[in-house]
Amino acid sequence: MKRYKKEIGDMLEVGQVLYTKRFALRLDRSLCKGCELCGLACPRDAISLVPQPDKDGKAQPPLADIDESKCDFHGICAVVCPFSAIKIITNGSEEIPAVAKDVFPVLTRDIIADSAKCPADCKKCEKACPLGIITVNGGADIKKELCAGCQICWYECPADAIEVTKFIEGSIKIRTERCPEGCRRCMDVCPVNAMDMVDGNVFVKDMHCIYCGACAQVCPAEGAIKIERTAIRHSPVNSGAWHRGLEKLTSVSGLQRELSAENAQKAREALKSLEAEVEA
Repeated sequence: MKRYKKEIGDMLEVGQVLYTKRFALRLDRSLCKGCELCGLACPRDAISLVPQPDKDGKAQPPLADIDESKCDFHGICAVVCPFSAIKIITNGSEEIPAVAKDVFPVLTRDIIADSAKCPADCKKCEKACPLGIITVNGGADIKKELCAGCQICWYECPADAIEVTKFIEGSIKIRTERCPEGCRRCMDVCPVNAMDMVDGNVFVKDMHCIYCGACAQVCPAEGAIKIERTAIRHSPVNSGAWHRGLEKLTSVSGLQRELSAENAQKAREALKSLEAEVEA
């Protein structure tokens, strides 16, 4: 067995070479925003965030790093990344083992774009998208796999031609009394421009926040930013690995809600089975 780590431009790759299989994890730093979700979800604690120096007077997001000796290439980090910055390659083909083996779900990205509704020459969604993933040419073309669910395009569209559903729900609070005077580091790194300065204090546009935690990573004041993830929309799955991941990513109430929903689903399935037996 051989493990390796290499960097080429914006791409970080760690890998494992076995006799019959070859695994690689590729992190595209041009897409990574230095949020905390992959690190929280990783059961092996293989992902760390390295603080970066300010540039031109602005805070920079931390740099994600991966310990090749700890990574087991299950792909949970790839599942939870809102920006699709991580890919898992198995024997040359892109595949997420945790999903393929049905031990982890896929996040539900609901983005609907009705080009028939687009007003002529309107490019508001293209200009407003903070990730630059929308191109308007006779209609809105969205790179849906890169959408983080901030809903800004939907908010800006004058014809309601776009609809976006967040895949992570939650809340964020800024305790302004703890913020250093004039500090705007959280605003500097927010990947979806969900923060603004109002009367000298940072204000969060909660509708657009994706609760990724990039802001908390650069905040110099302990406890000034509080993020609570209450629900994650995903494909059906029932596994211990998902429950452990959910426990790290969401609040206690979020985990309880998930378990209650699963128990209710099991009860409905049992009832249907019993009804079928009675009818037979």
